[in-house]
Amino acid sequence: MPDQVERILSRLTQKDNLRMWGKLYVSKTGQTVGGWLVDSWSENGAPYWQPKMHWLDKKENKLCHVQLNVDFGHSSMNIHGEDADIEPERAKFIRATVGQWEQEWLEAEAKKL
Repeated sequence: MPDQVERILSRLTQKDNLRMWGKLYVSKTGQTVGGWLVDSWSENGAPYWQPKMHWLDKKENKLCHVQLNVDFGHSSMNIHGEDADIEPERAKFIRATVGQWEQEWLEAEAKKL
């Protein structure tokens, strides 16, 4: 049975001409730690990135190819191995942004306690 995940956080950011959205998922079944579904792209200049989605696996810190299957009442993600061809600048931007989002989330959660 595939891992069941639950979305617990959504974010959107822009830095200069770079754009990214992300959704943090945690495992409901305990089979994985979870990870981030992210989409990154650029607008109006270099670097010239076409929109591309990735799964950032939290356990192995790998950016993987991902395919979404969206249907009424049931959606799923298929992860297809590490993206060995990702632009190094894009990978750095994704990891730095996710790190910032996670820090902000942890600080917000700590304030609730």
